[in-house]
Amino acid sequence: MPVLSALPLLWAACVSVYGQDGAAPEGTVPTDSRVSSLGTRFVGVPGTTVLFAIWETRLSEWNEFLRQKKHPWTYQPHFKQTPEHPVVGVNLQDAVAFCNWLTESEREKRLIDGSQSYRLPTPEEWDSAVGLARGRKKLSLSAEDRLLDDRVYPWGQDWPPASKTANLADAEIPNYSDGYAYTAPVGSFPPSKEGIYDLSGNVWEWTQPMEIRAQPTGILRGGSWAYFRPECLASSYQYVVPVDLRAPTTGFRCVFEDKRRTASLLAASDAEKKQAVEERMKEMAASRKVDANAVEALRKKMQGKGGDDTLPDPTTLRPAAADGSTFVNALGMRFVPLQEKGAILVCATETSVRDVETWMNDTGRSWSQKPSFLLGNNHPAAGISWEDATAFCAWLTERDRASKLIPTTASYRLPRDLEWSLAAGLKDEKGADPAERNLGDKTHYPWTPKPDDWKPTMLAANLDATKIPGTSDSYSYTAPVDSSRTNALGLYEMGGNVSEWCEDAWPSAPEERVIRGGSWLSYDKDALLTSARAHALKNAARADLGFRCVLDLGAP
Repeated sequence: MPVLSALPLLWAACVSVYGQDGAAPEGTVPTDSRVSSLGTRFVGVPGTTVLFAIWETRLSEWNEFLRQKKHPWTYQPHFKQTPEHPVVGVNLQDAVAFCNWLTESEREKRLIDGSQSYRLPTPEEWDSAVGLARGRKKLSLSAEDRLLDDRVYPWGQDWPPASKTANLADAEIPNYSDGYAYTAPVGSFPPSKEGIYDLSGNVWEWTQPMEIRAQPTGILRGGSWAYFRPECLASSYQYVVPVDLRAPTTGFRCVFEDKRRTASLLAASDAEKKQAVEERMKEMAASRKVDANAVEALRKKMQGKGGDDTLPDPTTLRPAAADGSTFVNALGMRFVPLQEKGAILVCATETSVRDVETWMNDTGRSWSQKPSFLLGNNHPAAGISWEDATAFCAWLTERDRASKLIPTTASYRLPRDLEWSLAAGLKDEKGADPAERNLGDKTHYPWTPKPDDWKPTMLAANLDATKIPGTSDSYSYTAPVDSSRTNALGLYEMGGNVSEWCEDAWPSAPEERVIRGGSWLSYDKDALLTSARAHALKNAARADLGFRCVLDLGAP
């Protein structure tokens, strides 16, 4: 079911009334509020077509599910709870099983029909519920909105929060108290504007993407009674955990989905959506006209009013030479030859936030998976899929060909697997494909070839240094793309910061692509070997995964 951009005022237009048995009469549209057979009220929020439970699933509801369904579950927390407390110790499968049972139960009782169901919210729907602009504005999202999304909490922008704002780890937050050592009865703290309780604190809440796949990890949202770090309690924070996690801090809430309500909202928003699309097409058309003017376009776009004066003046740049000399393009990306007098140049840095946002602004794209911790334009662009990375390269090729900075036979692309190895200093690998070459060399690391001295020194790489005894770095997440020491070719961060996409498909999985290099989340000795390979679906986007470009001067 799509998540809409034109919903903030539209759900008030759906004014039909439920029948006395709780189900909507045939041919009518449900209201924006309903009460489940277990006594939980569901309400609508701007930005999504589902109704949200106003509180987390209570122990009383969970016990009824266990009684009727005989679900295998014996978890007991180390603290006492009443029936009005949120259930804890449920994993993702448990939460999904509850939603499916409630759907089946109410359908059997004829309280809902086949077009209605309960399920977990998606991460995007949870964005809407907690009030993030990316969940409510969507097409009209501004740079200021994105910046605020990274800094706001469910209660506002203040840190620490006022006492009794939410059930948090109050003993760890200066001058804060909430009155509960563990969980609190649902509805004990002030609700959101839509009347939803505990979007911050009490228990972490499971979410589930609309496209359900077998994944080893899931996403929790909202914090819990045991959390106190500001970054973990931000509205945008996504806590990635194993799907089988059962903990005294994890619970869930349901959403109610009705396809008739969705259809009504889609119809009501059609005119506004059409207008937004037409405006975007006009903007893109205008952008294409500007690009036709090549160098003058680059000057106006990058150094005009409100532009980035740190970018080079395109008219002063030297075109890429056929002999593979060092080259700087119109975005300021510096490329160095992979081999002497070779046709392949490698970007000295990972592709930055600034570079990717320039591309997205120029093509009307949105960065839906941008991590909340990316603070500066000079940090690596994480949360970018292989498909996005290749689209960026194609866009950059078209621009630099038009401005005659690169010849018509040249193109930007992702590095091939063996090219990445050479760039990282690993030569003469054996094996016919990336899978055969994986972990073939057990001695080489991007920062040192000595197996007995594998740990990186300060500034050698941005890794998860807290888990590598005897080493350290200055960054909790990503670092600026040029903050490490360079390798022999003059390349930064070949072994950390973000892992990097390669062009190659994984041999046994044609829809997956090769990934090279460690990241700010890496600490395992073998995984940090230069020869280590990973792979993921080409549409995957992760907070530890970015890319680096190469310039192929001889590409057809």
